[in-house]
Amino acid sequence: MRDSLDLSVRRVSRRGRLRKKVFIGTAAVVCAALAAAATLRFGPGAVAWLAALPQQADEFIGSRLLPRYTGRLEALQAENAALRAELAETSSLQAENAALRTLLQSPRAAALQGAQPMQVAERWLDGFALAGSAEPGSAVLDPYGRFAGRIANSDEQTSPGILQVASAEGTPCLAGGYCGVLTVEGGQWYLDGLPRHCGLAVDTVVTTADGYWVGRLAAVPTEDETGLCARALLDDVAEESSSVYFAIQ
Repeated sequence: MRDSLDLSVRRVSRRGRLRKKVFIGTAAVVCAALAAAATLRFGPGAVAWLAALPQQADEFIGSRLLPRYTGRLEALQAENAALRAELAETSSLQAENAALRTLLQSPRAAALQGAQPMQVAERWLDGFALAGSAEPGSAVLDPYGRFAGRIANSDEQTSPGILQVASAEGTPCLAGGYCGVLTVEGGQWYLDGLPRHCGLAVDTVVTTADGYWVGRLAAVPTEDETGLCARALLDDVAEESSSVYFAIQ
C-alpha cells in the first residue's frame, strides 16, 4: 500500500554515517592544504589574512544588518580599555588597603599612632627605600607590625621624595629583661651580645628598646665565637618582600 502514511523512523545506515565522516575529514584536510599552499605561495602574510577573515566577516555582516553595530563595538572596546587603565592605577591603593587592614588586625602592632603607609620605591640586595615623607629615625614596620628598620638621615637619601630605610642591624633589643644587639647574616636575624647564662627560652619575645616587635627566639642562646656572650637565632621577623610598609612618626 504505497498510498498509506508511513510513520516509521528510518534508521541512518552505517554507510551514510561513514560518508558524513569522510566528508568532514575531507573538508578539514582541504582547509589545511589551502592554508599550507597559501603559506608556500604567498608567504606567512597569507595565513594572517586567512586568520583575519572571521573578524572581517563579523564587521561586514554587522555593518549591513545592524548599522550601529560597529560603532557600539568600538565604544565597548574603548570603555573596556578605560576600565583596565583605571584598575591598573588603583592596584597600588588596593595593596595599601590590604596592608593597612593586616596591620590593624595584627597583635604585634601595639602603637599605631601616626602610622603612615608608604610604597616601596627602590629595592636592592640588603635594603630598600620608600616613596613619601617621614622624619628621620621613624620606625618602619611591615604589614604585620614587625620592626623592619628606621628612616635614614637626610644626608643618606638618594633623591627627593625617596626615603632610604636604614638596616635594622645594630638595633638595641630587649628579650626577657636582657639586652642584646640585632645582627643580620645571610638573611637570618640574630640577637647578639646576650649574657652567656641568661637562660632565655625558645619563643621569648624580642622588641626594640622603644617597644616595637622584632621577633621571637627560634632557639636557646648559645655561646658565640668570642666565648664571652651568647647569641640566638630569631624567627617571626619582618617580611622582606612586602610592597607596603608603615612609618611610625
